[in-house]
Amino acid sequence: MAGALAAVTIGTGLLDGLFPGGDADRDRGSDAAATPSRSASPPAGEKPTPTESGADASEAPAAALPKAYVGTWKGPVTEKTTGQPHGTLTAVFTEGKRGEQVVRMSTTISQLGITVTCNSVGTLASGTAEELNIREATDPDRPSTPGLCTTTEADLVFRLAEDGTLDYRSKERAAGLPYGKLTRSGD
Repeated sequence: MAGALAAVTIGTGLLDGLFPGGDADRDRGSDAAATPSRSASPPAGEKPTPTESGADASEAPAAALPKAYVGTWKGPVTEKTTGQPHGTLTAVFTEGKRGEQVVRMSTTISQLGITVTCNSVGTLASGTAEELNIREATDPDRPSTPGLCTTTEADLVFRLAEDGTLDYRSKERAAGLPYGKLTRSGD
């Protein structure tokens, strides 16, 4: 995911896997180009059941960012591949339609006296009132720490949880498949 940090290795005092050409760049896999999942459709000629047709308003496709997401969300993120901290993610959602940029993100991690910040923007690819699929890219207006952030586009999923938090998951293997729980901040 553009703007994401790769693994941080504390034992050697080096930021391993963050540099271009390192392990993170060699192990991109197909996750960086993965497309958001879509709901299964009934076979041709069959009528969908009420749940398949989107009768539940929370599962109806969103043409624009649902208002429940608008605002600033912040929280710690962890790499699924290593279990290591991935820093703090701040995501600022603004109103917008499908195909438009609706979120600006910043991931910051500080270790061994070094602070790395990776900035990105996200376009609403698809979603419902409960879950968004966002296509993330490097933010052209806010530079990231040079050489220490991934630069490939990535697919992200944000899901509103029942407790009022926002679950975050990145599908980018080069960034360690980061995930976390964000809370509303400053709203």
